[in-house]
Amino acid sequence: MSAHLGTFTAPGLPADGRVVERTAVRGVLFDGPRLLLLGSRHGDFKFPGGGVEAGESFAAALVREFQEECAYDGVVVGAELGTTREEVAAEDTEYEVFGMTSHYFACSGGTAMGAQQLEGYEAELELTPRWVTVAEALAANRGVLDSGVGVMRWLVRETAVLSWLAARTE
Repeated sequence: MSAHLGTFTAPGLPADGRVVERTAVRGVLFDGPRLLLLGSRHGDFKFPGGGVEAGESFAAALVREFQEECAYDGVVVGAELGTTREEVAAEDTEYEVFGMTSHYFACSGGTAMGAQQLEGYEAELELTPRWVTVAEALAANRGVLDSGVGVMRWLVRETAVLSWLAARTE
């Protein structure tokens, strides 16, 4: 059974607001003590992954995300480690709340292949696959959080998951 790794709710959301839901998958891929993460130009790190498309299995979505974001092929998706839940103000005027449940999976294998296929915001943030230890990524994320730099909403979520991993890998 997987663990619930945290719920992150933005302040000021309407209690009865219409919610648009999204399901996402994220990969936890270790090579010894190092973890494959995406570093941004701000110096923070996020787990590879993203939204599950209609008709796509969690495993297929995660394999696709590793190919697109990390240019990594042949990743094997294993057991689900845990989930997070986020609720923030929706950017779509039809809804007030954007709710996303992210499923984190243990992954293994894989080899580097061609070039990344990043979405616009990912390219703007200069997301780059990097092998770092959990402690390095956690320190970097905490530093960016403390700096007040305007970063993507994933920072709080990913820092919480890194903290959870740190408690299990020390």
